[in-house]
Amino acid sequence: MKVVLKTYWIQFISIVAVLIVLIVESKGRNDFDIFISASKDLMLGKNIYAISYNDWYHYYYDVLFALLLSPFNSLPIFFVKLIWLCGNVFFVFRIWKIIYNWLPINHWSSSQKHIFTLLSFVFVLSFLRDNFHLAQLTIFILYLILEGLNLISNDKIIAGSALIALGINIKLLPLFILPYLIYRNQWKAFFYIVLFCAIGLLLPALFIGYHYNIFLLIERWHLINPTNQQHILDTSERSFHSLTTLLTTLLIKDCGDTFALPIKRNIADISIENLSIAINCCRCFFIFFTLYFLQKPFTTSVTKIQRLYEVSYICIIIPLLFPHQQFYAFLFIFPATTYLLFFLFNNYFLQKNKSKNKKALLIAALAIIYFLTNSHFILGVFNDYYQHFKTLTYGVLMLIIVLAFCHPNKLMKQSEG
Repeated sequence: MKVVLKTYWIQFISIVAVLIVLIVESKGRNDFDIFISASKDLMLGKNIYAISYNDWYHYYYDVLFALLLSPFNSLPIFFVKLIWLCGNVFFVFRIWKIIYNWLPINHWSSSQKHIFTLLSFVFVLSFLRDNFHLAQLTIFILYLILEGLNLISNDKIIAGSALIALGINIKLLPLFILPYLIYRNQWKAFFYIVLFCAIGLLLPALFIGYHYNIFLLIERWHLINPTNQQHILDTSERSFHSLTTLLTTLLIKDCGDTFALPIKRNIADISIENLSIAINCCRCFFIFFTLYFLQKPFTTSVTKIQRLYEVSYICIIIPLLFPHQQFYAFLFIFPATTYLLFFLFNNYFLQKNKSKNKKALLIAALAIIYFLTNSHFILGVFNDYYQHFKTLTYGVLMLIIVLAFCHPNKLMKQSEG
C-alpha cells in the first residue's frame, strides 16, 4: 500500500512540475510568436515570407500551417503557447511509446525498463529543453513521421500517409521518408502522401484565394530554395549545425560568420561553386549509405527492431543534410540514441557472456557522443567554442559510425521477437 501511495505521489509531483515548466515557458518570447504573427499577417493579405519577425527571423513554414493557426489569433498568446506546449507533451509521449513498442524488451524487469527509459530521455534532454523553451515544431514533426510510419505498418495507410504529408507540407524534413516507403514496397502510402501534399498546398486557396495562395507558394520557394547562396554558405547564424554549415566552416576561410572566434578552423579555401559540389557529393554519400542500414528491399515484412534501426538512420540524416538547422532540430537522433542504449543493455548488461572490451568501447563512444551533442547543456560556459567548431555535427557524425557497427544482426538471440 505504501509503495502504491509513493508511486502516486511521484506521479502527482511530476505532473505539477511539468505544468509549472509549461506555464513559465509560455510566458516568454519564442519562435511560436513568429508562427502566430505570420498567421495574423496571412489573414491581412501580407507577404508572410518577406517579413522579418522577432527583429530578423523569417517564417519558413507552409501556408496551411499559418492558416491552421488562424482560429487562435484572437486568443492571448500565453494561452495559445500553453496549448501548444501541452500538445508537445503528448507528442513526446507518443514518440516514446512508438519507439518503445518497436523494441523487444518484454522480458526485461520493471527496474531495467525504468533505468533504460531514464537514460534514453537523459540523452536527449537538452534537445527537449530547447524545443519546449522555443516552442518549436521539431517534436511535432518527429511525431508525425513515427506515428505515420507506425500507422502505415499497421495497415492504416490513409491515416499514416496524411500525417507524413502534413509534416512534409509544414517543414519539408520528412521528404526522406518517401524513397524509404518505395524501398519498403509501400506504394499506396507513397502515392497517398504525394496526393495529400498536393491537397495541402492548394487547400488554403479555398480560404485566402487562388492567386494569393499561388503567390505565397512561389515566395516560399524563393526563400527555401536550396541553391540560394545563404543555404550554401549556411553560417548566417552561429547556432546553425548541419553538414552544409560544417563543410562551409572547414572549406571557406571567410564564410560570412560574423560571430566566429579568432581561431583557425578551415582546412581549405575554395570557391562557392566548389563548396556547393562538395556539399552535394557528401549529401549523396549519406543518402546512398542508407542502403547499408536497410534490409530485404521491396518487402514490408521486417522485424520491429529492424524498422527502428532503419528509421533511426533516416531520422539522423534529416537535420544533418538539410541546411539552416538549429540545435533543437537534432532531437531527430532520439530513435538512434534509444536504439544504441538498447543495444548496450541487451548485449552487455543483460547477458551472461559479456565482452568487456566491446562493452567499454561502446560505453566510451556513447559518452563522447553524449558530450558532443549536449556540451552546451552540460558545460555552457564554453558554448562559443562549441558553436565555432560545430561540435554537435561531429557528435552526430560519430553517432552514425557507432550505429553502423551496432547492426540488429549483432543483437543477442534472447532479444529477438
